Amino acid sequence: MKTCRLWYLLVAAGMLLFGNEANAQSPRDDIVTAYFLVRSANNNYSGHRRAALNELEFVGRQLGLNLQARGQNNLPQMQSDAKMAQAFQILRRARDRLDRRDRQREAGHLDTAMRHIDAALRSRRR
Repeated sequence: MKTCRLWYLLVAAGMLLFGNEANAQSPRDDIVTAYFLVRSANNNYSGHRRAALNELEFVGRQLGLNLQARGQNNLPQMQSDAKMAQAFQILRRARDRLDRRDRQREAGHLDTAMRHIDAALRSRRR
């Protein structure tokens, strides 16, 4: 069981580290991608997943992003954890790449969302 979890986390880390930068999205597209990764994760995160979604929905409204529902959350827990970890990395990158005005307005909400994602993943490790 732990070997499978480690495998999924390694795959997710590899995707993040060696992803094709030629297909790099704008920071706003990254936020949308991260939102759907978190949204498609399972609900087993002690309320942190929902809190992160609330923050990302607020940012989405402020930036005029389309966050209409798509996808489902019927994944095995290890895949769900890998999606949450990937969303964290995408949000970190997007926060740093936002233009200055957007960063000043929304960085706090993105930081809060990332803290909730991190807490969600830690709650699963216990």
